[in-house]
Amino acid sequence: MIPRSKISALKKKGRDMKFKLPWWCNVGWKKQEWDGLDECFAAADLGNMYIPNMDKVKEQIMDALRVRDQGENIFGLCGPNKRVDYFVETTIRRAERDRLFQNIVTTTVTEKPDITKIQTEIGDAIGLNFDDKRDLAESNCCMCFGNNKRITTAERARLLFAKMKELQTVLVVLYDLHGRLDLGEIGIPFGEDHKYGCKILLTSQSLKVLSEQTKVHKLIQLSET
Repeated sequence: MIPRSKISALKKKGRDMKFKLPWWCNVGWKKQEWDGLDECFAAADLGNMYIPNMDKVKEQIMDALRVRDQGENIFGLCGPNKRVDYFVETTIRRAERDRLFQNIVTTTVTEKPDITKIQTEIGDAIGLNFDDKRDLAESNCCMCFGNNKRITTAERARLLFAKMKELQTVLVVLYDLHGRLDLGEIGIPFGEDHKYGCKILLTSQSLKVLSEQTKVHKLIQLSET
């Protein structure tokens, strides 16, 4: 059961948002009901935006996550950022609840991708510290030249690739693509490199980016209105 303090806090949030709480709020609280209410509030945060077949979209995303087929491991979600964020956050909560992945990693790509930053954020999420690897490289460097060896982007990609292959299942969410992104340059394994365990969710406001420049295996498009 959910603690009374949390029930009171949720009811207050509902009143503040002028959001009508489900009938079961006054009957009994269970874990699945807590998850459902959490999604209700998230949906209310969307304001006046209407999303037809919301439950159907959620199920399409979850179905894509559950498929263990190396030919269908990259999929895209296209639409306005606020809508995309809502569906991704809901998907992550459900994936965590159903324990679909050993690790779930999220990072933002932006218009001018910072590959090193993306690698670092993914590495941090799966327990790979590039600073430790840099220290090792420096200790092995020939000090007679007085130069410290720095790990290159390609070397970081190899380390990240190897670490991710050690994970049985992992979901990587890459937000806000504006153009083609080389997953190999980052070090994200896909296809035969990770077989069934690595799922990659790409989001973008541009249908062209996901359908032509990235070529996802499955594309879910959210309506504009």
